[in-house]
Amino acid sequence: MKIKKIYLCVLCVLGVVISCVIFCRVSLAEELFQFKEENGKRLVLTDCATPVFVYCFDVVEHENVPKKDSRRTAGCYIHPLYGINGEILTDNAPSDHFHHHGVFWTWPHVGVHNKDGKVKHYDLWTSNTNLKQRFVRWIDKKVTENTASFEVENGWFVGNPEDKNKIMSERVKVVVNRIKIDDGLRSRAIDFQITLKPIDNPIALRGSEGKSYGGLSIRFKPYIPENERKNRNATAKRSEINIITTPDGIAKNDLPETPLAWADYTSRFDNRTDSSGAAIFVPKNHPDYPPTWLTRYYGPLCVGYPGVKEKILQPNKEFKLNYRIWIHDGIVTTQQIKKFHDEYNNDNKD
Repeated sequence: MKIKKIYLCVLCVLGVVISCVIFCRVSLAEELFQFKEENGKRLVLTDCATPVFVYCFDVVEHENVPKKDSRRTAGCYIHPLYGINGEILTDNAPSDHFHHHGVFWTWPHVGVHNKDGKVKHYDLWTSNTNLKQRFVRWIDKKVTENTASFEVENGWFVGNPEDKNKIMSERVKVVVNRIKIDDGLRSRAIDFQITLKPIDNPIALRGSEGKSYGGLSIRFKPYIPENERKNRNATAKRSEINIITTPDGIAKNDLPETPLAWADYTSRFDNRTDSSGAAIFVPKNHPDYPPTWLTRYYGPLCVGYPGVKEKILQPNKEFKLNYRIWIHDGIVTTQQIKKFHDEYNNDNKD
């Protein structure tokens, strides 16, 4: 009788253990991607506990920036952006350009057309005017077995955001796809949709003269030789390690105001021994395709839309811009990048 009871108890325990294992496996399959908020300012995304990125949705203070500098605080950007193996690809508020923040989307020339016919000019790029980009609310956060996504509403505010003087509504949707393996190359796609809608007045956007930056940008933190790292003014240069690739091949020099469908930066990030990188893809249905860019070997890849000729957005009308950031292992060829860019276009035919 006692043996029978012990046998039944063992069966019950085994049943509980098996049920827990099955439940945990199902939960793990559903939650390989995980979002977690930190300090009410950052949204951290991991994939199987490996970091993917951190979205700084609220205002973050940068201690390396002088206290009286308007660039000491910023929000609405991604940093760090991580590579496939957990290496940090991006830089944030570097000493050469305090206003560069990982993956960000700002414009140097913002013109508000008032009803009296006058245009009020602002600079969202360096924030040295009283125009600020600020978080308003979360629209959605979602995790599935193969994707993680969030959608957020931000605003462009003149003066103190608490005064609710919002001139532009900005909605950003980010969709992260699981790592893909193709012919031994591991890569991940992160899709962006930026939707802008002026509130009351027409707003003109324009890029920097002679350079074209203004729009979606990535500030990378590429490899610098060890003997130069102690030099505060040392910047990355073109080399066998630092490579910018475009549809025309490896760029010999920086490219200002250059029409491009895509551009890739490959380096040994985090001073690792293995190379990796990331590219920005522009879909063929992008307005004025291909837009003009600014690329710099010291770190920035900037999609310049609308470039040096202004684009006026009308009030209460949505204007959408779509892009993909393609993150990859190793050194990639022009043909490999083109293949993945073609796949992106196949997904964006509408």
